[in-house]
Amino acid sequence: MVKFVIKRVLYIILVLFLVSFFVFMLFRTMPGDPVDIFLPPEVAAGMEPHEVAIMRETIIRDMALDQPHFIQYLFWLAAMFRGEFGTSMETRLPVIDHVRSPITNTLVINIFNMVIIFAITIPVGVYCAIKRGKAFDNISLVVSMIGLSIPGFLFGLILIVFLVVIPPWDIFPMFGMASLMPPPEGTMAWYLDRLRHMALPLLAMVFMGLAGMIRFIRSAMIDALNMDCIRTARAKGLGEKTVVYVHAFRNALIPIITIMAGFFITLFSGALAIEITFQWQGMGVIMINALNLRDIAVQMTMLVFYAMIAFVVILILDIVYVLIDPRIRFD
Repeated sequence: MVKFVIKRVLYIILVLFLVSFFVFMLFRTMPGDPVDIFLPPEVAAGMEPHEVAIMRETIIRDMALDQPHFIQYLFWLAAMFRGEFGTSMETRLPVIDHVRSPITNTLVINIFNMVIIFAITIPVGVYCAIKRGKAFDNISLVVSMIGLSIPGFLFGLILIVFLVVIPPWDIFPMFGMASLMPPPEGTMAWYLDRLRHMALPLLAMVFMGLAGMIRFIRSAMIDALNMDCIRTARAKGLGEKTVVYVHAFRNALIPIITIMAGFFITLFSGALAIEITFQWQGMGVIMINALNLRDIAVQMTMLVFYAMIAFVVILILDIVYVLIDPRIRFD
C-alpha cells in the first residue's frame, strides 16, 4: 500500500506540473497583449505618455513578459511555491484574499447540500430497489424525472414565487446572503440570519441533486441484489435485512462512493445557476466574472487548484476501494 501511495503521489505531482504548464501556455498564447489586462486602455488614456511607458515597462519586468514563455512559466511556478498567486483584476487584491470568502460560501452551502442529499438518497434508493415496481418506487422515479427535467434557475424562481412572493408570511428572504442590517457577527442571531438566507438556494440544490442520486443508488442496489453471492446468502437462510443491508449494500458501495467522490470534487466549484438566481456569492459567480474580465491570475490559480483536488480525491478513492472490497488489489 505504501509503495502504491508513493507511486500515485509522484504521478500526481508530474500531472500537476503538466496541467499547470498547459494552463499557463493556454492563457499566455491567447490573443491580445497581456499588458492591456493589467493596464486597460481606458486607464492609460488618462495618463501621460511617459507614465504609460513607465507603467508598461514595470508590468513587463515584473511578469517577465520579455522572456520566453517557458522562462515565464518558471517564474510563475516559483511564485506559486512561495504562496504568491498574483493579483485579481476585479478587486485588485491578492488572489488568495479574493477567493477566500467565495470559497467559504461555496463550501458551506455545498457541504450542507451533500450531507442532506446522501442522508436522503441512500435510504430512499435502497428502499426503492427493495420495493422495485411498487408504488413507492414508481412515485420516487416520477419525482426524479421531474427534478431532472427542471433547470436549476427555473426551480429557484419557482421557490421564490411560492415561498416568498405569494405567502403572507416573511420567513425566507428572496435573495442575498445576509440582511441589510445583519446582527453582530459570530452571535447566534447572525448564524440564524445566514441560515435563513441559505434556505432557498440550499433547497433548490438539494432537490436538483436528489433526482439523479436516487436513480443512481437504486440502480446500484438492484445490480447488487441480482448478484450470485446474494442468491447464495439467501439460500443459506440469512435474514433479508442481513442480506440487503450487509451483503448487498456493501457490494453497491463502490459505485455509491464513486459518485460521492464526484460530489466532493465539485464542492469548490459552486452552482452557477443557483448562485446567480439567489445572489449567493460563491465560486461559480467568481469564475464567470474572472472569465468575463480576463482575470488570468484567478483563472489559472483556480484551474490548478481544481486539478489538485481532483487528483487527491481519486487517490483517496482508490484506497477506499481496497478497504471496501478485499478482491481489489493495489497492484
